[in-house]
Amino acid sequence: MIEARFGWALSGDALRVGLPASEAHAPERSRTADGRVPAVVYLWGIQAPRPGQPFGAAATEAAGRICKGKRLRVAARSAGPEGRIAGSVVAEGKETSERQDVGRALIRRGLAWQDQRGPSSAQLRSLEQEARREEVGLWQQEAPTPPWAR
Repeated sequence: MIEARFGWALSGDALRVGLPASEAHAPERSRTADGRVPAVVYLWGIQAPRPGQPFGAAATEAAGRICKGKRLRVAARSAGPEGRIAGSVVAEGKETSERQDVGRALIRRGLAWQDQRGPSSAQLRSLEQEARREEVGLWQQEAPTPPWAR
């Protein structure tokens, strides 16, 4: 697990973070004033509506609210060029024992789909089915369009 500092939510499934320099191989010039390396973490196993799609802004705002002021723990599953990471992210309260998996929280709130293009997760599938039954978030729509179908 890598401890990351939250910057902002780029979308419901992408977070801008700062990683410790020891965890990222980046030239000195690309580091922030506190020595961290900027990176983008794509939440593994989920797809959120894109900006401009129904619930896209709500998903982005929710991801930001979940992460703001929290310690982030990133379990990287893969890393790509230019500081891009695919992984799961847990937001932990700094003063409390609160812990939330960001991707699971978004699916539970009806603000993301389980990504059917990648490896399947029974837990993510179950959370999505629950959100559908309860008609929360994007499941209030008659036929929500996932980002990969656009």
